[in-house]
Amino acid sequence: MKALSIISLIWFVLNFLLIAVFFLDSSQESSDAAAGMGILGVLYGLLFSILALIISSKRKKAPVNVHEQLLQLGELKEKNIISEYEFDQKKEKLLSKYR
Repeated sequence: MKALSIISLIWFVLNFLLIAVFFLDSSQESSDAAAGMGILGVLYGLLFSILALIISSKRKKAPVNVHEQLLQLGELKEKNIISEYEFDQKKEKLLSKYR
C-alpha cells in the first residue's frame, strides 16, 4: 500500500508542474506537451493498475483447514512424534492464522 501512495504522490506533483507550465506557455508546443501528458497518464494508469494487482494478489490467503491440521497434530502428539510443548506451539500458530 505504501508503494501506491508514493506513486500517487509523485504523479500528483508531476501533474501540478505540467499544468503550471501549460498556463504559463500558450504556444504551439503546449499542445504537444498536452499530448505527451496524456500518454504519460495512460502509462501511469497502467503502472498503477499492475502494482495494485500485485499487491492485492499477495494479500489473498489460501483458506486454512485448521480443523484438519489440528487433528494431524493431535495424531503426531499421540504417537509421541512431537512433544506437548511443540504441539502447543504449532496449535497456537494455526489458531493465529484462523483469527
